[in-house]
Amino acid sequence: MDETHRNLVHLRAGGMKPRIGITLELSSKSESCINFLPLAYAKAVEESGGLPVHFPSLLKPGMIAEAVALIDGLVLTGGADIHPSYYGEEITAPMSLSPNQRTDFDLNILRGALESGKPVLAICHGMQIMNVAFGGTLYQDIVSQIPGPIQHRGMEEGEPARHNVQVVPDSALAGILGGMLEFEVSSTHHQAVKELGKGLLVNARSPDGTIEGIEMSGYPKAIGIQWHPEKDPGSEASRKLFQAFVEMASRSSLFI
Repeated sequence: MDETHRNLVHLRAGGMKPRIGITLELSSKSESCINFLPLAYAKAVEESGGLPVHFPSLLKPGMIAEAVALIDGLVLTGGADIHPSYYGEEITAPMSLSPNQRTDFDLNILRGALESGKPVLAICHGMQIMNVAFGGTLYQDIVSQIPGPIQHRGMEEGEPARHNVQVVPDSALAGILGGMLEFEVSSTHHQAVKELGKGLLVNARSPDGTIEGIEMSGYPKAIGIQWHPEKDPGSEASRKLFQAFVEMASRSSLFI
């Protein structure tokens, strides 16, 4: 064991918080690319006992492997739309595209986290990244492509909607939530999972049948949810979700 590893073991034994990597949105609309994110994600992680860590959307060789080695868990956050070319389609509906640089970064850090056995909490756009990473596809626009949908986002861009979700009994998500099988969530999305990626399971749906949660078969530490728990800190389900995720990250640390 080298000196650096010895020091990390000492810090972990002394109660060092699990480090949670949090992906950032990327804007390329101005001359300079800007990484940004609402503070709510970091606040939810910190209040659950984790140490939030943000990384820029850079794809330099070796950076993602080093980033994954640094963290104990990964939150894939919300954001704009994934270009349909990532799941073999052309644009067929109105959308606001996330830069491919962010998509490539998210896909690579997700794969790195899973290969390293780290827990993953994939939220909204993050859940869609998770599905696409395993070969799944997306509805490009719920309103025009799903018959009779409920309101999944507010009447204005970015405004949240409120609706219930039903959790699949015996799913990993149901276990994390202590058996809570139906509750109200904060929702701001116009896209959704269409065809599931290989090895993924549905763990929650909305009343109109839209897939609201996914998880990996045989790997209960990777959970995807379509709603925004970070925007709903007063919800019991939100607290349980973040607390369970941070606890998994603590147990998964390479330095314990």
